[in-house]
Amino acid sequence: NLAAAAAVARRARDAGLEVIGVFTHGGHSYQAPGARVAAAADEVALLGAAADALRSDGFAVERISAGSTPTAVLAAAGQVNEIRPGTYLLGDRTQVALDAIPAEGIALVVAATVVSVSVEGQFVLDSGAKSLTKDRAPFLAGFGSIPGYPSAVIERLYDYHAAVTIPPGAPTPALGDVLAVIPNHVCPVVDLFDTFVAARAGAIVGTWPVDARGRSG
Repeated sequence: NLAAAAAVARRARDAGLEVIGVFTHGGHSYQAPGARVAAAADEVALLGAAADALRSDGFAVERISAGSTPTAVLAAAGQVNEIRPGTYLLGDRTQVALDAIPAEGIALVVAATVVSVSVEGQFVLDSGAKSLTKDRAPFLAGFGSIPGYPSAVIERLYDYHAAVTIPPGAPTPALGDVLAVIPNHVCPVVDLFDTFVAARAGAIVGTWPVDARGRSG
């Protein structure tokens, strides 16, 4: 409702706030693979119309801001002059599934150690819900992916362990192997760790602190 947008701006101004523009978040781009195209078009059209409505009401609109990683590139159109793609920085399995980033654009993985291979067709990792989180989009199978074992499915998470199934005849990791796991949703994963280990071209180049660790509440 564009009239409501202008009304909100007036109320914000009357409360002593400086109104400099309009913003949105294309959250419906996460509904399913392919949804991002229409969601980005919605952002561009609605932000432009909202900006026009505020101008008609006497506001100088400086910032027209679109958000969400799936729509990031597509929403950089029309009157939009700012985009806010948060997950874009690190990437995750969901963004790859949504075609928002390429598979090689993933910049963060969780290092998980194989702590059990005693059951045929299954192995256990030492990374559970307290490192991978239980976030899972309805169009994804499992709680993360393991690039070294693409047929493996992380079926169950406990606090500190993950039960992984693997098809008969597929290669199985050995006890003690350290595997890279791509999280389904990287944002809450970052908040569960004190530091990153930063690497470039296979070599460790530093350790980065997570300054906002534990402050999401």
